[in-house]
Amino acid sequence: SGLQCNKDDITTTPPTAPAPGPVPTQAPTWAPTLVPTSGPTPAPALVAAGVEVYSSGLALMAWNKNTGEAECWGDASKGGDCSGIDFTGVTDVYSTRRYSFMALNKHTGEAQCWGDASRGGDCSGMNFTGVTDVYSTAGAFMAWNKNSEQAQCWGVSNYGGDCSGMDFTGVTDVYSTFVAFVALNKNAGTAQCWGSSNSGGACSGIDFAGVTDVYSTWNAFLALNRNEGRGQCWGYPIWGGVCNDVDFTGVTDIYRNSHVFIALDKNTGTGQCWGRTESGSDCSGIVFDGVTQVYSNYGAFVAWNGNTGKAQCWGISDQGGDCSHIDFTGVTDVYSADGTAFVALNKNNGTAQCWGD
Repeated sequence: SGLQCNKDDITTTPPTAPAPGPVPTQAPTWAPTLVPTSGPTPAPALVAAGVEVYSSGLALMAWNKNTGEAECWGDASKGGDCSGIDFTGVTDVYSTRRYSFMALNKHTGEAQCWGDASRGGDCSGMNFTGVTDVYSTAGAFMAWNKNSEQAQCWGVSNYGGDCSGMDFTGVTDVYSTFVAFVALNKNAGTAQCWGSSNSGGACSGIDFAGVTDVYSTWNAFLALNRNEGRGQCWGYPIWGGVCNDVDFTGVTDIYRNSHVFIALDKNTGTGQCWGRTESGSDCSGIVFDGVTQVYSNYGAFVAWNGNTGKAQCWGISDQGGDCSHIDFTGVTDVYSADGTAFVALNKNNGTAQCWGD
């Protein structure tokens, strides 16, 4: 809340951020989640080349990989205090989607975790030798060694923190919702799910043969077979876990916010939405013909036609679902926070417009 952005006052270009699209399975290097200002650790003044910013949802971390220095702020108990962490030699940083961080040195196989100890912030008993990839939910981590086909999980069991019963032999890809994981073997057409059974952690009824991609909202998964134009959903029904009425034939792109999926066919200019009504599952009034990109935040979408410079917004109005007052003429890029706001940037004249909370 309190977002202010006067386009007449903006004269500089912000750091480049990746366009929101399919949900990432590990922490992005640019995650501008809004953090409460009441936390005990104030935000530092950081303006330096090479600084990467990570978010746990309730805290932020700025890391300079070149110098091995880092600062954290926000809720100290959720990762906002990293004063006890030694970042020397750290090669990668990850976060859960809410409560904790992890700093990994792949060369030495050592890692340090901080934040909420019960939700991923304590990894003192883990062996990180050979770890190649790390994934997370809101309250758990998974560290995977692709070469040895072994994995370890820690954090809240119902959030995916216990994978002791999983066999990672042959696993090719890992995905997550807010509270569950999926380990997919594309070659064998099989998968294993764990975590909250109501929110994606149970997938025994899903046929993974031929699945090419997996996407997620906070509490549901979508397994897509692009070659056959077939999709299957599971998890919390009203947050995207049911897609029996969706026709996936010809779908070119999948987008999502926290509670809604969009299946877009750019060739025919048609889109189908499903999930939570308030967050944008009703897109019957949206014209998808000519849409080049869809952006999302927590509860809203922006469908942008980069060729005509026009955009349409829907979802929760005060979270960015209403952009009727925004002039998209000349806009070159659109960005979103994981929270409840959007930014439309014109790089050519150095102006921007912001809307949402």
